[in-house]
Amino acid sequence: MLHAILNGKAKRISLMKNESQNWRSLFKHYEDLLTAAFWGRISYLSEESLCSFLSTLLAVDASSWGAFESITFWPKYDFPDQIDKSVHRWVDDGSRFAEPDVVMNFAQATLLIEVKPPAGGQQYQQQWCKEIYAWQKSEGKNTELHFLALGNVPANAQALFAELESIFTGVIFHCQEWRSVREKLQYPERTWPTRQEQKIVADCLHALALYGIREPLKPWCAFLNFVSSSSLPDDFSYLKGKQ
Repeated sequence: MLHAILNGKAKRISLMKNESQNWRSLFKHYEDLLTAAFWGRISYLSEESLCSFLSTLLAVDASSWGAFESITFWPKYDFPDQIDKSVHRWVDDGSRFAEPDVVMNFAQATLLIEVKPPAGGQQYQQQWCKEIYAWQKSEGKNTELHFLALGNVPANAQALFAELESIFTGVIFHCQEWRSVREKLQYPERTWPTRQEQKIVADCLHALALYGIREPLKPWCAFLNFVSSSSLPDDFSYLKGKQ
């Protein structure tokens, strides 16, 4: 479906009141489509490449998580009948369940991801708390939990994380913007080893481009090394050109 949209082969879809919208426009307005298109493909990477990508993205050693086991989109985790006092600030007694966007399960860890698209709403602490609390109560796992707030992260995210860390011991918090995700995917520390994985990454980059997450500037390391090793005049005459 992604390739049909990219190549203009997906027809328009009928909406209410005899209105219609093309798939490209529809795709760009729904975060769930971005979530599925991107993370579904990321899960197809080899174990080594998936580990490398997540390690770079989150600045952790994802190899300690063990083997990748499964990915689940929008699971519903029920709250217990009695809500713990420690989370009453964020979870009221009327709350029934929480629905994180992506849960990736590994043998020794779980990665829970809350996704906001570039043009969508902002991440917020209450939603993070609800998802983590519901996961802990529903899954009952002893595995290490990593939480990733992806896209539209508030400027005070680290302070908000610190509040939750005092409640949820053992949870490791991360945040990233989509432009950073694209940069790490497009310019990995090591090249993608197989043609199949190169195609998977290309699909992910195309999906991001549909949402306006364009190609980042290429790394400046090589250019900076060149400048630092060159002898340039102190009077900036090299910028003036010939008269």
